[in-house]
Amino acid sequence: MKSGWKIILIVVVIAILLGAICIGVGAMTGADFTRIWATLDNRYHVDMYYQYFVEVGNTLVAVLAA
Repeated sequence: MKSGWKIILIVVVIAILLGAICIGVGAMTGADFTRIWATLDNRYHVDMYYQYFVEVGNTLVAVLAA
């Protein structure tokens, strides 16, 4: 089972690297970052997940501070 998680981790890292390369190529060819963000947000709801993680982080900080 240990090698299974290693394979999953490798696939995830490769996917992240490919995404970063695609965004970098888009930026080098003159694409606007707002357009890239809008396209990713329309497809994957990136802003919703970002806001969720910010809210969870703020909640954890408030709970740990109390």
